[in-house]
Order: sequence, then structure tokens, then C-alpha cells
Amino acid sequence: MGSPLIQQAESLFDEMVNRVIRRLRSDEVYVALARKRTEIQSQYPFIMSVLEGKESIFSSDAEYLAWLAVKQTFDETEQMERLAIYCQGHADCYAYLKRIGAL
Repeated sequence: MGSPLIQQAESLFDEMVNRVIRRLRSDEVYVALARKRTEIQSQYPFIMSVLEGKESIFSSDAEYLAWLAVKQTFDETEQMERLAIYCQGHADCYAYLKRIGAL
């Protein structure tokens, strides 16, 4: 486990992500893209099977396992990057408010 500050940032980040997703669900472009993705997945069910790790489209098991590992590490690093950007945004906001005398 990380420090209490990191745990608090992660919790705030999760709340922020939920708010953003709720807001995006009212955005026409986002909804259209989500609908298109759903239609494609309905038309080609193997796509979800591949993404969930239940089916392979690779020539060997080794290539498939490597792809899964890359996908997992990509997802984890993307989440870490988003959290870092979120935390940096808070730090920048605090510094700005302090500089203009609001704090």
C-alpha cells in the first residue's frame, strides 16, 4: 500500500473518473463512438473474447501470451499516467491559487 496521501489521491481520482464518465455519457460524439464499438462487438463477438483473454488470433500461444502481457502493462501504465496527470493538475492548481493570493 502507498502512503495515505497517495491513497487519498487514488480515491479522488476514481471519483473524478466516475464524474467524467457520467458527463461523457451525455456527449453525442462519445455516445456515438461507444455505440459504434458495441455494434462492432455484437457483429464480431470474437473481439471481446480476444480482449478478455478467452480467445487467440495469434499463430502461437507464446505470441498470444505476450500480447496479453503487453495489453495488461499498457492498461496499468495508462492508469498510472492518468493518476499522475490528475495529481499534477491538483499541484498546479494549488500553486496557481497561491501565486494569485487566493490561498
